[in-house]
Amino acid sequence: MSDVLIESPLSNRAISEYAERVGTHHGIYSETGQADLKRLIGILGGHVDVSPSVYAGEALSVRTRGDFTVHLPPMTSDRRDRFTMAHELGHYFLHYLQPAFEGPRTFGRGTRNKAETQANFFAASLLMPADKFKASHAVHGSDWWAVANVFGVSPKAAEVRAQVLGI
Repeated sequence: MSDVLIESPLSNRAISEYAERVGTHHGIYSETGQADLKRLIGILGGHVDVSPSVYAGEALSVRTRGDFTVHLPPMTSDRRDRFTMAHELGHYFLHYLQPAFEGPRTFGRGTRNKAETQANFFAASLLMPADKFKASHAVHGSDWWAVANVFGVSPKAAEVRAQVLGI
């Protein structure tokens, strides 16, 4: 069942703190700060599946709490897949668990709205925790490739995270 997404009432700052708490609580960060998303998804009872088609509409299928699948497109990079997994975890936490949905629900691809922006914000915060990101930026400066390599994200994602953090 796919429904209209209900936006989270959390502020961007609260979403960022929530995402970082999720990662820290589940111990998914390496010494450098890179998040092990597949481990987190497994801890939460989820699975990762590569969709057979680039046109697959589903990105996240939740059967119930603790039973969900993140669907990745078949032709994307590891860095893109990491952001997709983190984004779909944002939907799971912000738009499924937080409003206390029960039962099946799907989240599609390609829409633009506040709920999608919230999931992106969650993803960036989960992948690039503020303190670890600032420390990496202090070492690498605005070399977005170097910063991106620390977190396993694209240089553009690192650059946008720096802008959001006011760096």
